Amino acid sequence: MSMNPLDLFADQPAIARRSIPIDPGVTAHYRHDLPGGLDAPQGLSHHMLTFFLSQNERQVTHVDEGGEYDGAMEPGDFYLFPAGHSAFTRWQSVDTTLHIVFEPDFLSRVAREADWVNAGSIELRPIVKTRDRKLESLVQLFLTEIEQSDFGDKLYLESLSSMLGIHLLRQYCNLTPFNRPYVAGLAPYQLKRVLEYIQAQLSDALSLDAMAAQVGLSRSHFANQFKQAMGVAPHQYVSQQRIEKAKRLLRSPQRSITDIALECGFANQSHLTKVFKKQTGTTPKAYRQQL
Repeated sequence: MSMNPLDLFADQPAIARRSIPIDPGVTAHYRHDLPGGLDAPQGLSHHMLTFFLSQNERQVTHVDEGGEYDGAMEPGDFYLFPAGHSAFTRWQSVDTTLHIVFEPDFLSRVAREADWVNAGSIELRPIVKTRDRKLESLVQLFLTEIEQSDFGDKLYLESLSSMLGIHLLRQYCNLTPFNRPYVAGLAPYQLKRVLEYIQAQLSDALSLDAMAAQVGLSRSHFANQFKQAMGVAPHQYVSQQRIEKAKRLLRSPQRSITDIALECGFANQSHLTKVFKKQTGTTPKAYRQQL
């Protein structure tokens, strides 16, 4: 019986570990492990991308149809275990890794959203130790957001997971997808409807799926067409609008910054302060004092 990678990790001793849901069917699993190993002779139930964040003196890894590697691992190296392939890995030193575990249907969903004609026949190629600069950049973006786990940007993580899916499809798939003809741009009425929806929901946990549903588009198409219309990605626009709302509310001295943060859709005051300072160069408290 195939095993969920997260179940295999459950019994592995670790110095530190953290699992964070990224998107439906996608989980990021950060680990700082003691020497040990994992064995899935019947294969994995999910795809697993493992990215190395520290040097490992010796790693022995085998994946069915993907070969075997026995040697040192460097930060930036990764391997890819597709669902259904038997695999094992052993490491002989303290190991820091980020595992992105995703359901087999995730890539098919991303492909369908991007209107790739052959979305139903997707298979990942097993990879044992390689490097990929674009993938490394994506993983670093995941890590930066995951480190802010108390108030990670849900919209941003959804966008990153879609970008990861597209990259895996393009580079590590068994075939090259072909796109259907692309129809660009949101119609004015669609854009108006989405912008009104965003304004009405700023205090809530907005998602790409919910915004795309307002105009009857897939998440991928919506994100592309929104950026064409507005010049920024949906998560960037939402963040900007939340800060503009916070600025307006800060003009009311009786409102606490904590209450303003929650009303503007931030997890807490610290989350608001982090984003506010990034966008304006100052803190909400300092901004209020300057009014």
